[in-house]
Amino acid sequence: MHSYLEILPKGSTAVAVKTKGHNFFINSDGTSSTGCWVVSKERVDDYVIVFHQTSPYNKVYIGEFVRKDAEEFTERQGKKYPRYRIHMKNLKLVLETNTSWTSFVGRGNGGFERIYLENEGQVKPKFLDPDSTEAEEGYRKDSTQMTSTRDRKLANARKKKDNYTCQSCKKQYKVNNKYVIDCHHLNPVSLGVRETRLDDLISLCPTCHRIAHTRTPPYCLKELKEIMEKYA
Repeated sequence: MHSYLEILPKGSTAVAVKTKGHNFFINSDGTSSTGCWVVSKERVDDYVIVFHQTSPYNKVYIGEFVRKDAEEFTERQGKKYPRYRIHMKNLKLVLETNTSWTSFVGRGNGGFERIYLENEGQVKPKFLDPDSTEAEEGYRKDSTQMTSTRDRKLANARKKKDNYTCQSCKKQYKVNNKYVIDCHHLNPVSLGVRETRLDDLISLCPTCHRIAHTRTPPYCLKELKEIMEKYA
């Protein structure tokens, strides 16, 4: 069984995408681009891995990251978010495999067609966990966004409306007569400054909040509930 660790150089990171061929091409000089994806605007990876689903074997390519250009938008709850076309160079075919996408990238939940990968010399594929740098970064962005008086009032109103209960795992924590609960932005704050409304927020316990940010974009509430049900 193959994994990304066989092709991603040690000490490197990559953004990996799964495609069936739509918007995927390779020029004669080895340059290429993926389709358009919702990815972090600021993040820069060393490589791009393309998992091309074909028959009878899947073809896996790796190329050097060049840049990403905003070309399309994804609309969520009436708002538009940029999707980026990822450009690469020196793209080459490195594997033909019958290994599935989820096994190749080391994800057990399936479904996600764009994820970040890293090779730190580990033996097995590694995916972002609640204590990862990226999870911590997203968690802090949500937590530090609530700085103005208006935002704090809005966050408190959301917590009160949710009865200080996590809307994912349905647990309520109260320590030293204080509720332990966070306010989470349903639409990531990294997607740009905007006016936050009550319906843009949701109450999550610190654990669920951290888990939500182990993916970019964060897990939605439905996905969070499915994850937590596995550990109930």
